[in-house]
Amino acid sequence: MKKRIIIISLIIIIFAIGVVSIVLVLRKDKPNEPQDVMGVWWWNDELDAEKYLSFAKDNKINEIYYCSSKLDTNTSKFIELANKSNISVYWLQGEYQWLDNSSGLVRKIDRYYQYQRNYPNSKFSGIHLDIEPHQNPDFETKREELILKLIELADFLDKTYIDISFDYDIPFWLNDNITYNDLNCPAYQHLINIADRVFVMSYRDTADDIISVANEELSFAESVNKKIFLSVECSSNEGDKVSFMEEGKSVMKEELSVIKERLGSKVGIAIHNIKSWYDMKE
Repeated sequence: MKKRIIIISLIIIIFAIGVVSIVLVLRKDKPNEPQDVMGVWWWNDELDAEKYLSFAKDNKINEIYYCSSKLDTNTSKFIELANKSNISVYWLQGEYQWLDNSSGLVRKIDRYYQYQRNYPNSKFSGIHLDIEPHQNPDFETKREELILKLIELADFLDKTYIDISFDYDIPFWLNDNITYNDLNCPAYQHLINIADRVFVMSYRDTADDIISVANEELSFAESVNKKIFLSVECSSNEGDKVSFMEEGKSVMKEELSVIKERLGSKVGIAIHNIKSWYDMKE
């Protein structure tokens, strides 16, 4: 009898290990993420791929968030070129309207799956979402409702598409207390808990200010062992301190180096965007 119990117990343990292994394999399809991550948004798929990829490689970029509606052989060729330079490519998409109706996003994810099947040698590493509640014209009167919808959407995607890695761009001021699943906490904490990675739009033009405006997100991400990115802007009409447009490439490089020295590889850097960066003065 004891022998039978031991055998049954061993079978259960082996089965459990097998299930966990399968879940881990299915969980995300992206390659191992480099420790020191430098990413850039790439909004225009009509740009000269070789020219801008060369610029990205020279500036130590190893991730691109690439917006394209085509998802065809041209996309595949772009990813192949990027991969040759050891640059991973994420599919960049974002519409604030998806907060009210996610059917359009669901259709895009279906196309993403189709592309991944059709081009197994040049896959995306995941989906990078730029869904900004504050772009909704009614944000001032529906602020809490729209932020809650973003959290709900992120949770839905995380639970529905367990094999896709999802990134989210969030403003640094997303600290509204929101109740979701019986937990009341700042919105950024919900999103950091749910998302695979969060990119804080910490748009300032000095290392001190970039870190300062994202300090709460940085602290929380570290406490829950989540990868987080600080993001900088290369062009803006919102004033000098928001972007490096006035300061130029060299100053931005120096300030980003300061951030890396202070925070190390636990924090990634992302630059918005490849065209503005390329055009920015030295």
